[in-house]
Amino acid sequence: MPDRSASHAVIDTARERSVSFAPPDHHRPTQTVTDRALIAVGPGRPVPAVPSGSGPLRDEVNGFPIQLAKVQRPALRDETLERPRLLDWLRAKIHGRVVLLLADAGYGKTTLLADFSRRTRLRTLWYRLDDDDRDWVSFLHHLVAAGREHDPTFAQVTSSLLNEIGVSGPSRERVLDAFIRELPTIVVGGAALILDDFHLVDDAADVRHIVRELLARAPERLSIVFASRRNPSVPLARLRAVGEVAELDTDDLRFDAAETTQLFTETYGRQLEPDVLADLTVRTEGWIASLQLVQAALRDRSASEIRRFVRSLTGADHDLYDYLAEEVVGDLPDELQRFLMDTSILQIVTPELAEVVSARRPDDVVRLTAAAERLTLLSRLSGGPRTHQRYHPLVREFLEARFRAFDGTPAVEALHRRAAAAAAPSDWRLGAHHYREAGDLEAMLTVVGGAIPTIMGNGQYALAQGFMAPIPADQRPPGFDLI
Repeated sequence: MPDRSASHAVIDTARERSVSFAPPDHHRPTQTVTDRALIAVGPGRPVPAVPSGSGPLRDEVNGFPIQLAKVQRPALRDETLERPRLLDWLRAKIHGRVVLLLADAGYGKTTLLADFSRRTRLRTLWYRLDDDDRDWVSFLHHLVAAGREHDPTFAQVTSSLLNEIGVSGPSRERVLDAFIRELPTIVVGGAALILDDFHLVDDAADVRHIVRELLARAPERLSIVFASRRNPSVPLARLRAVGEVAELDTDDLRFDAAETTQLFTETYGRQLEPDVLADLTVRTEGWIASLQLVQAALRDRSASEIRRFVRSLTGADHDLYDYLAEEVVGDLPDELQRFLMDTSILQIVTPELAEVVSARRPDDVVRLTAAAERLTLLSRLSGGPRTHQRYHPLVREFLEARFRAFDGTPAVEALHRRAAAAAAPSDWRLGAHHYREAGDLEAMLTVVGGAIPTIMGNGQYALAQGFMAPIPADQRPPGFDLI
């Protein structure tokens, strides 16, 4: 692990409660959005843009929908701080079989790996995982797509087998064997497969099996990097015993005093007193997400006010984040606050869905989305249209929780239902997701039932079964037993 030059005191979690849901003060004078400081919440505005030959958010491999943002290196913000001690560690350890980055949200795992990826000559195959990637068909399709970011002809045999997936198509083992046999063509000279947010699929048996086989049988020059909120459940004991596993954890990823100072003086251009910076490092415990919000919360404060504000910071990680986020979001114009909360239910914020859930005109959506992006609350997806954006998970969780606290669960469910009705005709998975979040299981069943031919054709069995898991067998759509 990298040497640490500073220890971090434990933040008091008992003295003060989170004040994240305190209503905004509507008597404050309204500020223009352009006057506000940026909130850096992770990969966002591209510098430079990641090349993409296809343009759309979704591409296809043999008719299977591929989300390009999942298999391309996340873009980085201009203000991303270089972290030499961690980059040097990665350069030294990346040639082992396994590299682990284990920490909760907001510690900069993805940003660090993206920064390393753009600096190294090593081929890096990206796969940003989510709940849709729990079945072997989707997982292998996206692994092929990740390789094709470097070589468009990669894994043609595997691709051909995946194209035959159906009721009597090739087995998982046959396709996986083909993929492993074709891997050497993409790892010549060394390569790293980055499995970002692996905790989202770690409990999926298919995924665990594929990763276990890759660890055992993939070419020696392929390193597998896990970015996760917890230790992956795949067996690593043997690899640890022979020194083939390297790990960064939460303590390694925290900003130390020197990095906090550099962040505020060089990146944010804000001169703070040395004792204030030291206090800030201790009170935030170097948690990057909170440091970024502190920068936004310090706007227009005098030196004495900044000192008092920093000394007031206390609470557990997520309580502290909620407090800081409320300091920032709660002072935005009411119209923008409303838009942020309405669109927080969306996994991908597109102009069309934003218009639906916010009930606003297209020009208003463009204006408010641009304001949210200037504040870096929204960030663009690499590989997709400039109009397709997402919230950082911490921002999204905060905004949706704020939405529920202000308006109640029924209001949140109503927006999910509205989003579902708009999405279902073109994207069965997205429609089913929003109906499920709305608590409308009957409508969810209808959407899944109508998509059975598509599900069977694309091999999206595990995804469909995930939606159906809580539904009794006698209530499932006709034909679902074929899946």
